[in-house]
Amino acid sequence: MAKSVEGNPWLRIWTEPKKTIRSIVNTDSKYGFLILSAIYGLPLAFNLAQSIALASVIPVWAVLIGSLVVCTFLGMIGISISAWLLQFTGRWIGGKGNFQSVRAAVAWSNVPNFVTVLMWIVLLGVFGAQVFNKDFSETQFIGYQAGILFLVMLIESIVSIWGFIILLNGLAEVHGFSVWRALLNVLIPFVLIVAIIWLAGWAIWGTGAVNN
Repeated sequence: MAKSVEGNPWLRIWTEPKKTIRSIVNTDSKYGFLILSAIYGLPLAFNLAQSIALASVIPVWAVLIGSLVVCTFLGMIGISISAWLLQFTGRWIGGKGNFQSVRAAVAWSNVPNFVTVLMWIVLLGVFGAQVFNKDFSETQFIGYQAGILFLVMLIESIVSIWGFIILLNGLAEVHGFSVWRALLNVLIPFVLIVAIIWLAGWAIWGTGAVNN
């Protein structure tokens, strides 16, 4: 008989991330992966639609349906790439986690992202198609709309911090090192990506300026 994950991981991950991740990895590292991919991918799809002002081209209902269709795929790609980077660079500082266990840690750090999905629903209910305007975050609102927007941004900030704490604890557990080293594990790929982007920009624009 197959083992089941101890307790309710969807609730335990908020307060006991290390124990929850260990239970998941020991039972089935793929547990909940598709649902978590959708939870991660849906706000990502909404943000992409907002960045290109997609609602000005197609109806809002089409944006929503399209986002629901692609969100799981986007989430799978995003989580998998992040997990590969964190597993690869984690080895440089003594990490022992394999790809599956690191991916589980990354995926389950997105449980708080469910609140972000709810916040998008609130924004859609209050602002409608305006949410998908490219300059929505820069628009000056007044009255109750300003209050709701402030509250949503505050909640999303808290959720992001909580998710990051879960990620650090999950990485620490699967890699077998401290939370501080897990923080370093997260910073290394971030610095590498920034350096690569800077070097690419310099190669494209910097050399052109020198030649001119």
